[in-house]
Amino acid sequence: MKSNTVAYQPCVTSEKTAVIQEQLCGYFENDVWDLTNSFFKVYGGGSSWSASKTKIDFTFLSNSIRHEIKFFFANKLVNESLSLSTLVLYSFSLVHLSHFLEKYYSKIESLVDIPFNQGLMKYKTFLTNTGIRIITKSGNNSSHITVFNSIIKYLSHFYDTREELEKDVWDLRKIPNARYTINGTHYLLSFEKIPTPFRKIVKEYCAYALTYLSQGKLAGHIIGISSYLNYVKGQHPDWKDFSQLKREDIEKYLIYFNQSNSSYSPYYRNFLISSVKYFLEYLQRSERSEAPLKHIGTLFFREDFLKQPKQNENQIKYIPETVMNQLELLINLNPEDVNPPMKDNEKEYVPIVILLIATGWRISDILNLRFQNCLIPTNNGYYLQGDIPKTDVKQHRVPIDKELAKVLQVIIEQTKDKTTHKNNPEGYLFVRTKGKRKGKPFTDQSIRDALNRWAERYSIVDQNGTVYHFGNHAFRHTKGVELINLGMNLTHIMKWFAHSSPEMTMRYAKIADDTLRKEWLKAQEKKGPLLRVDLGMARVSEMNLDEDLIHWEYIQSNIEAVRVPLGYCLASKKEGCPYVITPCLTCPNFCRTPENLPDFNREIKKVEEHIEMTRHYPIYNEKTLEQLNNLTRVRDQLTEGKAHRGSSAKRILLQAQERKDSVVK
Repeated sequence: MKSNTVAYQPCVTSEKTAVIQEQLCGYFENDVWDLTNSFFKVYGGGSSWSASKTKIDFTFLSNSIRHEIKFFFANKLVNESLSLSTLVLYSFSLVHLSHFLEKYYSKIESLVDIPFNQGLMKYKTFLTNTGIRIITKSGNNSSHITVFNSIIKYLSHFYDTREELEKDVWDLRKIPNARYTINGTHYLLSFEKIPTPFRKIVKEYCAYALTYLSQGKLAGHIIGISSYLNYVKGQHPDWKDFSQLKREDIEKYLIYFNQSNSSYSPYYRNFLISSVKYFLEYLQRSERSEAPLKHIGTLFFREDFLKQPKQNENQIKYIPETVMNQLELLINLNPEDVNPPMKDNEKEYVPIVILLIATGWRISDILNLRFQNCLIPTNNGYYLQGDIPKTDVKQHRVPIDKELAKVLQVIIEQTKDKTTHKNNPEGYLFVRTKGKRKGKPFTDQSIRDALNRWAERYSIVDQNGTVYHFGNHAFRHTKGVELINLGMNLTHIMKWFAHSSPEMTMRYAKIADDTLRKEWLKAQEKKGPLLRVDLGMARVSEMNLDEDLIHWEYIQSNIEAVRVPLGYCLASKKEGCPYVITPCLTCPNFCRTPENLPDFNREIKKVEEHIEMTRHYPIYNEKTLEQLNNLTRVRDQLTEGKAHRGSSAKRILLQAQERKDSVVK
């Protein structure tokens, strides 16, 4: 396999130069921008500009570099990727950048002529020696480093004329049908850590995998493949393909991998190893010349993958009821009435949190709502409607109450008023109409951050008094448990959440066991303790609740269990005890004649003795006394020489007599 080991270097072309010149026409052509000029009014400047710095000066930069940096500033401003205030902040770094370029790169014609990694290290050293901080107190890059990175990376992408799939960093927004999360900030795939000899074939694998994997999954595959290929590069520097790969090589890598990544969870380690297997399997299935000669089944064994610990319900994070009560109290208040008042830029998150609580939808599903068709009125009430990207369910609906529908209608009208085809072409309900995310929905991170700021600011705490840390997905689990506890059918819950399989729905049912146990304990408190009764010794003692003695799984299905003498009854009180009453006494088909009188006298004597022994247990004696009354009533009839027949027996005898009479006639 022949491989091009030379990294791609973008270069200035006449076509790209023409684009720069076209952008820098009119006022942008000036080398000093006066932000109070009326030209900048549409960008927040002009006569209303109140900042102390009123000009951005590019004159100290060399001619070609000056045009590139002005182009960066102008393009970001026009496309609303950066605000005028941010560009002013960036402009403070231009003097230091100019001095750096004069010292180290005075002869370059374009910033893309600087080897990025080498140039960045030199710039950091230059700033440090000048007494300029390169790291903020919070550990992030200073604005000087941010400006350097932003400008050079922007120009590198601008001058790169390759097709997107040929580049070393793919922007999935530019690849048709590529799957990425619209409410996130991750839409790039980088191949820069893949060794150059293998980079082309890895890109081809990823181009195929884009048809069924999302950006997040594929980025994880690239991490796993990169780890393996860098290991191969160190162990076999002469390899250009995998034709010589043997099981022995895989075993050595697995030992190295597991030792180097022992801190990773079994799930994540299996995921990274699987990505290597899928990559090599792809080479074989597509009959590539770079594929291993040995079959993939002889290279990877099932035992290579770590056994996954079974996840239990305790690992499914849902929000405790006490925390939910505090949060709901907060969002139901007027934002101006809370102390301190909620900030203006946080109020927009309140309806999103309300929807999270009410529906249990994923945050990505809520942020994917479109204002044109998210609220559906019907004769049976209102529905929330939206597409579910993860399970590819279109126009999924769940019922909502009238109050939530009113809130939703207000948001719809507000979004309509600020929407244009340019700032919201997809019609998102919760949309950014300016800035870097213009035309895109809010990020899920922004919702989570707002929730945790509220928890800190308004003291939303757990049962231990610790400030609660919110996660967006916990609302989904919480709603699932709520619906289970309200008695909704599991099939309906599965449909509500648009689950692709019942396994996840069943996990909510397991969580709800905790609720069932709490209710059972409440019932136990009301009834009092279970008692052990020894009739022979005439002794009663309290019985301690013992999970081994009364198995919880059985108690769970007999939640109204009651105490009785001779043992412990787990039958429901509502159902009553069918064994206390002597069989047949109340049966409509039962007949008794005076010849049964001695039997009834003996039975009555036994029941009277039993009642005397259990006179302290009214729950039990209620049924026993009913038995005695039935026996006495029948006995009295028999004493008078009368037979006793049940209602059905009477009917049967009457029908028999009628038939007999008809025959005689």
